[in-house]
Amino acid sequence: MIDLKTFTFFSTLPSREVEKLKKECRFKQYTSGTRILNESEEVKEFILLVEGQVSVIKTHQGKKKTLFTLDPGDTYGEVEMLNGTGALAALIGYMEFQIMFIPKESVLRLVGLYPGFARELRETYSHRAGILLEQGLSKTPFGQIITFFNVKGGAGKSVMSANAAIMLKYFWKKKVVLVDLNLAFGDQSIILNLPTEKNMYELSKIRQPLKIEKIETQLTTHKSGLKVLLSPPLPETAEKIKIELVEQTLDILRANYDFVIVDTQNHLTELELKIIDMSDLVLVMMTMELTFIKNTKLLIDLFGRLKIPRDKIKVVLNRAFKALGLEPSRVETSLRYAISHFIPSEGDIVIPSVNTGDPFVLQPVLAGTPLMLSMERLCRRLVGEDPDKGTWNMFSMVKEVFGM
Repeated sequence: MIDLKTFTFFSTLPSREVEKLKKECRFKQYTSGTRILNESEEVKEFILLVEGQVSVIKTHQGKKKTLFTLDPGDTYGEVEMLNGTGALAALIGYMEFQIMFIPKESVLRLVGLYPGFARELRETYSHRAGILLEQGLSKTPFGQIITFFNVKGGAGKSVMSANAAIMLKYFWKKKVVLVDLNLAFGDQSIILNLPTEKNMYELSKIRQPLKIEKIETQLTTHKSGLKVLLSPPLPETAEKIKIELVEQTLDILRANYDFVIVDTQNHLTELELKIIDMSDLVLVMMTMELTFIKNTKLLIDLFGRLKIPRDKIKVVLNRAFKALGLEPSRVETSLRYAISHFIPSEGDIVIPSVNTGDPFVLQPVLAGTPLMLSMERLCRRLVGEDPDKGTWNMFSMVKEVFGM
């Protein structure tokens, strides 16, 4: 039997009122991932979390951000109830949870009868009102999830995601975390020369509820200051990572970092679809090889059938200059999609940087080279300093890289 008097919210009420309230309320158990309240929905009942954990999520211009989490004994509905508004956020549980639904009339009756209860409600309101009413406005921007993806290996996805993340951290002074979600065969520990003691598998073993402080115990810090959440060190442990954990981790990181850079595996599974759905931007990496062009076209067509917004998907052409084989404008025609960014072919720079674990963006000798200039332009577009390109042709590419 639940002893509600152990919860702070009921501690000021006489026992008879608590027992009466239990008879007026309804209790319901939910599975992980269940949404119990949508933004703008009428708040008909006051919510108290009995067991588990629930995230309070705000959406602004299509982007989601976790404002805070509810732990057992926490309530939701004070701000909406006292302001007379619809739900100011959505509520989603990321583990099995139990909710106590309290009739609004019962709460208002207790406010009028018991000053201690009214004070408890008012203090919670004061703490929450600013967060719920102001969070998500332009003055408090959401963190962005940027995902590097393709269904075929060899496009430089992992290398470019690592170097872009470092550049955003080191040169733009942004708060950035790189997440290696190639769970079975992630390469970021090699590319960045990092120890593997902290990783996604170790995070999965941490007891719920999951909070940013717990996630950060499993982040490894690169010499550039970049935070990295590495993939599990052993392939067989990848299957132990649940999609719900990945979703919750990305959601919490987005609420605490300017950029969450995600490196994925070269497959399109339920996990990748969830990551793409959560992402603000998906950079589809490709090269000029015919097999890449074919696979990228199939992927873009699939995204269209899945109703994924076209403005979320950007094609990045890697290794673009030496031995092109095909003109980019012809590739665009074949794809029926604009190439948004390109990175010149510099294998004699990139491959040694991977083998030594020394990211090329941190090498001063490369300043001003076409490779560095292309990475700088990519990062400027990610932070909004440079508008994204529409359709490119060979002349515009040469002009941009070499400053003609």
